Amino acid sequence: MTIEGRQYGGRAVTERKAERRQRFLDAAIQIFGERGYANCSLADVCTAAGLSKRQFYEEFQTREDVLVAAYDQIQDQAAVALADALSAVEPDPDPTETVTQALSAFLDSIGTDPFRAKVAFVEVVGVSERMEQHRRERRHAWISILYRAVEPLAGSGARVRGAGELAGSALIGAINGLAHEWLLSVPRPPVTDLVEVLVPMAVSLIVRDPS
Repeated sequence: MTIEGRQYGGRAVTERKAERRQRFLDAAIQIFGERGYANCSLADVCTAAGLSKRQFYEEFQTREDVLVAAYDQIQDQAAVALADALSAVEPDPDPTETVTQALSAFLDSIGTDPFRAKVAFVEVVGVSERMEQHRRERRHAWISILYRAVEPLAGSGARVRGAGELAGSALIGAINGLAHEWLLSVPRPPVTDLVEVLVPMAVSLIVRDPS
């Protein structure tokens, strides 16, 4: 039997490791979102997770590693939410309706928990050169997703306005800036207000060639 297949307390080692890793991620999102990444130490993450530094180093090498992993988890879950929304789009779609559905799914995935939103849009900014490069890679991955989603959202023959990745970058920049302002607002408006602002911007970037 491999180490991964061993049972401790009736549970496989891999299951216990996955649960422990998730506890670190949940703790990181909570305290980084509440207090700010720069104001939290590795010991703070361990305390919030109820786990030891030894256990932390079994999953991550540095405090920044857990920030990257938490950021990726939030991004991945938002991508799943967007994919689910796209799968429900009917043939011959109305772009305003479908873009509303897509943006609502994306923002609901992140914005229903302000701590998740703060990690995704604020706490990862300017942390290090490595983090900035990772954010750029994730941004380009989102641009690819957006470009592939144009025809499902707007119908056959639809395309993104302009050349290269400029339109996708413009939309992502608008989302990030608006989300940042939303997080700082007191009282914080509902996520639907963000969708209402973003939908016309997103639709304006879609071109439908006459058939």
